[in-house]
Amino acid sequence: MGVFNCQGAGWCRVGKTNVIHDKQPDTITGYVKARDVDYLPKVAGDEWNGDSVIYSHLGGELTYLPNDATMPITLKARQYEVFTVVPVKILSNGCKFAPIGLIKMFNSGGAIKELRYHHANIDMKIRGCGVFGAYSSTRPKRITVETEEVSFEYEDASGLVTLSLRVPEEELYVWSIAIEV
Repeated sequence: MGVFNCQGAGWCRVGKTNVIHDKQPDTITGYVKARDVDYLPKVAGDEWNGDSVIYSHLGGELTYLPNDATMPITLKARQYEVFTVVPVKILSNGCKFAPIGLIKMFNSGGAIKELRYHHANIDMKIRGCGVFGAYSSTRPKRITVETEEVSFEYEDASGLVTLSLRVPEEELYVWSIAIEV
């Protein structure tokens, strides 16, 4: 989801150029919520309780939003922010989990090619390289990439889990990631 403050400028169809009509436009303030993403409930499935996480790409922050909660945002003129919104899955052991994807990419979730939940385990297929991020309400017990246990970071305050995926040797390679929570 993209949020933009484009005040103060516009496209002139006659002159075919950008025109600045307000050199000092105001700061805007508003809010975003998970349900701003039209198809999110359909993607999340019938058992979804409405809770989501929102990852701020420029801010690098992860926010947990309970059902119908909102997150305030303020943007100065010509500023923007891109958010990845992910429904939270409650696993059978009570842990909450939401995969974000490759967090240095605006379309971070596009890297997730496959996702399966099994009790306290999450299996994913990820295409690409870089920093992979996910939300977990508890610190994962272990994470494997291609059956090899890997190190990862966990932020207690936000629940953000991150790990690095190296550049694969094969083009269009898909990594197998298993997370045990």
